[in-house]
Amino acid sequence: MAEAGKKRRISHANSNPARSNSVTNRQTAPGADGTAEEGRMEGSILRITLKNFLTYDYTEVYPGPNLNMIVGANGTGKSSIVCAICLGLAGKTAVLGRGDKVGLYVKRGCRKGSIEIELYKHDGNLVVNREIHMENNQSLWMMNGKQCNQKAVEEAVKNLHIQVSNLCQFLPQEKVGEFAKMSKIELLEATEKSVGPPEMYEYHCELKNFRNRERELENILKEKANFLDKAKQRNERNKHDVNRYYEMKRHLDVIELLEKKKPLLEYETTRKELEGVKKEREEAKKQLLALKHTQAPMMRKIQQIDEQLKPIETQLKTCRSKLREIDEQLKALQNETGALDRSENEMLAEKKKLSEQKGKKRQLEQKISAKQDSLRQMEQSVVNLQDIEEETQKKIASVNSQKVAIVTAFMTQMKVRINKLRISDLCVTALH
Repeated sequence: MAEAGKKRRISHANSNPARSNSVTNRQTAPGADGTAEEGRMEGSILRITLKNFLTYDYTEVYPGPNLNMIVGANGTGKSSIVCAICLGLAGKTAVLGRGDKVGLYVKRGCRKGSIEIELYKHDGNLVVNREIHMENNQSLWMMNGKQCNQKAVEEAVKNLHIQVSNLCQFLPQEKVGEFAKMSKIELLEATEKSVGPPEMYEYHCELKNFRNRERELENILKEKANFLDKAKQRNERNKHDVNRYYEMKRHLDVIELLEKKKPLLEYETTRKELEGVKKEREEAKKQLLALKHTQAPMMRKIQQIDEQLKPIETQLKTCRSKLREIDEQLKALQNETGALDRSENEMLAEKKKLSEQKGKKRQLEQKISAKQDSLRQMEQSVVNLQDIEEETQKKIASVNSQKVAIVTAFMTQMKVRINKLRISDLCVTALH
């Protein structure tokens, strides 16, 4: 199968194993003229042409309508065809799990390589051509012979429901382990994207969002229910306090109402008391007028008695003033008596000195005559003092007798006045 160091293959991959290794020089796929092929779906691969791509110098592969798997011995180029399908349909290198730069997929020793894939469409097949340059890892894209960008190819592939990034639709050998690790949920979503209508996955996402929202609402509902239960329990605990509060408020309202009515009640009570006092005042006026008429003679008598008592009171005042004068004179006489007593004490002291001096007779013999004269003079003075004391005693006795007489007269007058006052009180009491 090798010719002059150059590998050139033309393969037909379909449901007939006898044709899988056949070689032909055809450059277009069956149905390239646009005629519908029986059993093919839109987006089916009709032809894959590779130039300087990985292990191939040039090859053409014609998959059948039921192609589902590429099998073969090691080194026969299975992975090269899979990589060509992915990269030729604008897939990412990460999907392949091999080199991350597209230039690495160009055959070693070549500067560029190309992939051309023909896809089946009812209104005319779609031919996608990608030319890969190894130096700058850039690609040149063409669709149906017209140059375009990668974004346009991605849109065209997407419209044909081709998903090379979906492991349920496109599974490279390097991603088998990753596919085996996918969970049931991931497999379901990938299957929906692969075989279902475009809106199925969107509906599924909406359903998941609704379910998540439902869980959130259920959690919120549980929280609200728990909060409601706690609130009910708290309300039950606070029910007694609330009842007490409303009872207190009711009492406070009653108190407030009574406070508002209190001035009216006080006014009414005061008004009734005032009316009673006015009636009592009128009665008292009437009684006072009656008493004035009945007590007029007695009042005149009392006035006469008061007129008679006025001279007596004047005399009493005069006696009181005289009594004060006599008390002052008595105090003066008592002061004089005290002075005399002090003089007498002095004389006694002198006598004592004389008696002491008699014991010193020898020393005072020269002074005896002089002292005798002095003694005679002092004795004469004592005689005079005795006379003065006798006169003073007589005066004191006279003053005391006068004082007793004045006090006796005063007491007599007071008794008379007191009797008169008692008589007046008895008369007033009799009138009442």
